[in-house]
Amino acid sequence: MSLGIAILLAWILGGVPFGLLVVRAWKGVDIRQVGSGNVGATNASRVFEGRGRLPVFLGIYLFDFFKGFVPAMFFATWFGLPETVDRQVALGAAAVLGHCVSPFLGLKGGKGVATTTGVFAAVEPIALVASLVVFGIVARLTRQVFWGSLALGLTLGLAVPLREPSTAFSDRWAVSVAAITGALFLLYTHRSNLRQFFVTRREAKV
Repeated sequence: MSLGIAILLAWILGGVPFGLLVVRAWKGVDIRQVGSGNVGATNASRVFEGRGRLPVFLGIYLFDFFKGFVPAMFFATWFGLPETVDRQVALGAAAVLGHCVSPFLGLKGGKGVATTTGVFAAVEPIALVASLVVFGIVARLTRQVFWGSLALGLTLGLAVPLREPSTAFSDRWAVSVAAITGALFLLYTHRSNLRQFFVTRREAKV
């Protein structure tokens, strides 16, 4: 029962749309009507101009990051559950799902990048650091955050199992499966970005 309640609360916490709330309070704008319509940090920062964009992006990113980090890191202890990796992963996954399928947004939401990084900061920080470095490099080279996000997911999906191959699918099976699933999930949540990219390329060739 405690695990079920913890997972439910992780989902609810993950569903809090901080980007939407911050921008609405600050600018009186509904970011679902701006840019891509996404409620994450990247789209929220588009409402702001010049030097204001980066602090807003980082602030909202951190809010969404901690939606994943707190359940994965602390909920097992707070709810008197065994502190095992599989429970951390389950609680973190619930938070990511909450961000993408929010109970406050009619089961719609964001793409889950920041919340996913929060989960892996709790369960696999070394692999996460490597993935964030790749994210930064790819995003800078392509000037597209979504390519960096996809590169982050792919790197996590590879780095987590490869960090300790001997235990990747035994003692550490839960986090390895989560990393691989997370990579595929990020690909799914960014499908509209990929579609738009290929449509734009096709039109440019015509």
